[in-house]
Amino acid sequence: RDNSLREWAHPNTGAPGVAIVDTPGTGSVFQKHETTAKAFLHRSDLVIFIVSAKRAFAETERLYLEMAKNYGKKIILVINQVDLLEPAELVQVRRFVEQQVKDLLDIQPLTFAVSAREAIKNRGTTNDTSGIDAVRAHLRGSFNEATPARQKMLAQLDMAQSITQRHLEAMQSKVNLVSTDTASVKQVQQELQSQSIGMDSQLRNARAEVDKVFSGIRLRGLNFINTHLSVRLLGSAPSKEKLQAEFQEVVVGRALRDINEATNEYVNAVVDHSRTYWRGVIDRLNQLQEILDQEVGGLDAGVYAQQREGLEEAIRVAESELKSYSTGTIVADIQQTFEGDLNSFKTSMLAAFGSLIVLIMAASSLLPGGLAYGALAAPVLVIAAPLALLGGIAATRYYQRLTTDTKNEFSSRVDRLEKTYHDALDDLTRKERNRLAQYGAQVLTPVFSRLEALSKRYTDQQDALQMFVDRVMALRKSIETTK
Repeated sequence: RDNSLREWAHPNTGAPGVAIVDTPGTGSVFQKHETTAKAFLHRSDLVIFIVSAKRAFAETERLYLEMAKNYGKKIILVINQVDLLEPAELVQVRRFVEQQVKDLLDIQPLTFAVSAREAIKNRGTTNDTSGIDAVRAHLRGSFNEATPARQKMLAQLDMAQSITQRHLEAMQSKVNLVSTDTASVKQVQQELQSQSIGMDSQLRNARAEVDKVFSGIRLRGLNFINTHLSVRLLGSAPSKEKLQAEFQEVVVGRALRDINEATNEYVNAVVDHSRTYWRGVIDRLNQLQEILDQEVGGLDAGVYAQQREGLEEAIRVAESELKSYSTGTIVADIQQTFEGDLNSFKTSMLAAFGSLIVLIMAASSLLPGGLAYGALAAPVLVIAAPLALLGGIAATRYYQRLTTDTKNEFSSRVDRLEKTYHDALDDLTRKERNRLAQYGAQVLTPVFSRLEALSKRYTDQQDALQMFVDRVMALRKSIETTK
């Protein structure tokens, strides 16, 4: 029948209290045969694993040996049918099997090469060329180390210790991972404060560089007014086009490029820092997601679905934030804003200088010996009339006051423009801080809210496993010391 099981018993197993079980092959075409073979594994004290010299190391054999290893069983390998091989071939096969076991399972069991056919042929003789005697000698030595009963108990303890230790190490890894993430969450605020301090230092450096640029603009602008908008130039006031070209070249110069260099260094530092932060967030979330997937069996379905959804959303947001730093839009937007502000500044100052030129020409018509002339006489009549009453000295003083007002207006506009640059950098810094803080408070904190519960659960399981390991060790010591 399909579900039947037959057992054959042999009266001589080699030693009192020793039972040798020859199970069906692991590679049997009948699934029940392989199941039966594996069912005996946890009950065994020693696994004699026999492979054919003419057959490659199969996947089923690897899995079976891996189970034996995980159970903590003593293992020896026996390569049978070596009589079918030449000596050189035997060396190659033996090396291959040993290397496979080492590479795949990280174990190095004793390996014996035997020929069952030669053993039967030479039975009863002293000339053993089959290799069976070497196997017998090893087994006798193993059984003579302790009584069968003690060996049986120690073998079971080996299995219990191996299994428990493996689960303990896995649990320790989970505890470490969850503890690390929990500690990271608790340190989010401290990390943000540290980041803010670092950003403050970089921001101060960037603002100092910007201030240097505007100090240069202010100094060159005042010199420009003194040089190009003076009463000494009466009658030869520059044209609007020439004034604009010289103002651009002399006053503005490479100011925009200098400002961009100063601000870009800070912006790039902020962007690089944020990229690193979001990558770290994504890595931690992915690790947590792996733990959550492993804990499906121990979590309520609703809790798991909610936590999984929160994790996926948090990862999506973090990845979106990370991608936003790869487009270069932050630097481009700031540069565009700065360039627009600087152009507005140039336009307004050129308009102010143009008005001053008109006033200079009006004043020149009223100086001693000067007459209002041409088409300019009518437009400046309102200004010229009071100046005519005061004479040349009053006109000169009036011009000086106009020049001073123009310089003050120029300095005021430079200050306002400089403030817009400061505000732009401050706004960038504030937005970055808000993004980090809001993500931590609104997304990460809910996601990590269950970490402490997971940590407690893992710690309790770890303590229970450690208690089992301690009990096994104590029991082993008691058995080994019992006479």
